[in-house]
Amino acid sequence: MKIRISADSTVDLSPELIEKHKIAIMPLLVTMGDVTKRDGVDVTTDELFSYVKETKELPKTASPSITVYQEFFDELLKDADCVIHFVVSSKMSSCYSSALKASEEYGHKVFVVDSRSLSTGIALLVLRACDMIERGVEPIIIAKECREMTKYVQASFILGNLDFMHKGGRCSGAMSLSAKFLRIKPAILVKDGEMVVGKKYMGKMEKVIENYINDILTMYPDFDRKRVFVTHTPIESNIVDIAKQQLDGVFDEIYETNAGATIASHCGAGTLGILFMATKPVK
Repeated sequence: MKIRISADSTVDLSPELIEKHKIAIMPLLVTMGDVTKRDGVDVTTDELFSYVKETKELPKTASPSITVYQEFFDELLKDADCVIHFVVSSKMSSCYSSALKASEEYGHKVFVVDSRSLSTGIALLVLRACDMIERGVEPIIIAKECREMTKYVQASFILGNLDFMHKGGRCSGAMSLSAKFLRIKPAILVKDGEMVVGKKYMGKMEKVIENYINDILTMYPDFDRKRVFVTHTPIESNIVDIAKQQLDGVFDEIYETNAGATIASHCGAGTLGILFMATKPVK
């Protein structure tokens, strides 16, 4: 049986990993002014930031329609027996409901997995699914096990600033200004499918990242050491190097990936997170 793995563009996998595992990507929609583009196809993260800089406005993001999902699944099933599709958390987007509705006409040929996460938190599940395909696991079991694994995905990141949160109405101007003045950089944690504010760090980003990684590894001392993602929006390369050096020897595989336009539109530049699988449910 030929199983095809697919995911929404919020998966933020590198082109190399997408090609290696033959993962099909469904682009989310990004509307900038009067123009709607496809994440990763018609618009890049750099283009998104240029738009925000020029207009001082945030783009709007949206899920593909049910019809678009059906066309996507139709195309994949031309060369596969079934599809396992991964989406951003149903508590953050309507992608899950649209993809699930689209999948109903295919029976057991299309399985939709609510990742209950975002960005490379989704990618961790996708790569687990790829591992299981290599072992010859049946698709219905892969989907079931991946849904169970969502409890173990540790997804978190540090916001370099609150500018985009302010523009998006998620924090007040006073809070954004005070964070900038006091050099406060909050951690955002994904728990139960939702984003919550964690510890608030202060100081230079170099030290903040070191403390954040130490804290996350301490919070989840029992974790799967196979792989970790270091995922970021545009940020100084030395910050990424600090994170990767700190994780070197802790995990077998360290993957650096760039956040796509959809994720970047919500968190802004200067954001970095580490994402890995815990061995106990993330609470």
